[in-house]
Amino acid sequence: MDKNLFRTEDERKVKLTKRERGKILEISPEFLSIAEAAYFDNYDLPCPVRVSVKKQDGGLTTVVLRRNRHGDVRKEIKILRALKEHGLPVPEILSEPFKTIDDEYATVYSLLPGENLQKLSMKSEKDLELAKNLLVEAVIKLMDATDFIKNHKVAKILPDIPLTSELESVNAKDNPWLKEDLIQAAITKLQKILPEIKTPLVLSNGDYQPGNFLTQDGKITGYLDFESPSFQDPMMGFVKYPIYDLYPLARTNVVQLFLEKRGFSEEGFNTRLALGCLKILKKEIPVSGGDEETKKYRERVLSLLDKSLLK
Repeated sequence: MDKNLFRTEDERKVKLTKRERGKILEISPEFLSIAEAAYFDNYDLPCPVRVSVKKQDGGLTTVVLRRNRHGDVRKEIKILRALKEHGLPVPEILSEPFKTIDDEYATVYSLLPGENLQKLSMKSEKDLELAKNLLVEAVIKLMDATDFIKNHKVAKILPDIPLTSELESVNAKDNPWLKEDLIQAAITKLQKILPEIKTPLVLSNGDYQPGNFLTQDGKITGYLDFESPSFQDPMMGFVKYPIYDLYPLARTNVVQLFLEKRGFSEEGFNTRLALGCLKILKKEIPVSGGDEETKKYRERVLSLLDKSLLK
């Protein structure tokens, strides 16, 4: 458990723009000046920025600057407000979205208590086991909010993403993998299977990676990252664990635990895993070439695809 995935303090330092500083300081008359700004200790930068603010009484407080990353913070704010109505622990919105110098949007959130499940999982074997169970618990609670959100006005901005449409995006002319026999075999098989699957779509934040869930004293204290929310197949969010080999939770039975809790089969998961492999190959892995890391990544995903089709 000594593998360190996190960045150094110097790598995490952030220089805020004049507009960002102004928007943060106008949140409260008690806010005097910015003391420090740094990315959270996340290995996948850029990520939200932890901002320490000096107050008029000499004390410090912390807020979170949330910039657009792979989605839209304007949409995220709306879903967070709806989830708060439902009772899930999500950040308070301290500033309405504003444009940054690169014409993207940003906003400011409250800092939720706790540490993320990625950090917890790396402390010890006992903490890894706890993180695994908390992750599954957190995802299921999010899924249980599906009916509430479907009946909420925010549902209008959340897309439905059925498995068949995910396969259609893979089987597109711009996919360089289409000439490969394994990929064609996988697509042909999935074209027969997916239309018959009637599993109801559930609310998803679009990313079940452990850094998006906070915990304190053995309880879930926060849900983060709703830039790309949708109604999605319930198993698709877990295919990233074997595909990305997410350390160290991928080394546990986290997927099997989730399947058991929700009554899903391993066969059903393997169908989603095959689809996930096809999506990742198209999105970020070249058909040939690359450095050693890329080659190993390609080999692992192709092996997963092959095995998932045989099961």
